[in-house]
Amino acid sequence: MTTTAVQSPPDAARFVERFADGWAGPHPERLLDLLHPDVRLIQPIFPPTLGRAAAEARLFRPLFRFMPDMRLAVVRWSAAGDAVFIEWTATATVGGRPLRWSGVDRFLLVEGRATERVSWFDGVPLFLAMLSRPACWPAFWRSGVARMMLSPRDRRPANM
Repeated sequence: MTTTAVQSPPDAARFVERFADGWAGPHPERLLDLLHPDVRLIQPIFPPTLGRAAAEARLFRPLFRFMPDMRLAVVRWSAAGDAVFIEWTATATVGGRPLRWSGVDRFLLVEGRATERVSWFDGVPLFLAMLSRPACWPAFWRSGVARMMLSPRDRRPANM
């Protein structure tokens, strides 16, 4: 039998504060510090990412190369047991024009770090912005985001 640590509300509140701080910079090192070394990240558009090192190399680094001014602002959050839900609004500049979208992340926490993050957001506005703004195409390709988006989808966990 395995057990997981159940987070108390102050632990969840502290996690949300650290999340907001990490995205306010953004400060990728602070965002990575929120993640357990064996974290599983599931999100629209990109294949699942397994492990903190992969999150840095294959998710955060390309994302911030493409959208260095990307920020997430916490709208509201809630916690139940080891789960923390964070509703957020993201902003970035794509092709010289502002872009805004919203989503929700669900984190499973163990000892204050995320062992899993599932993100929900509509990727269509992002695709449309990139398609309609040719000025961003070279940066999109050079950043590695395009290759990340085109990665095989067969790595998606069976329960997703």
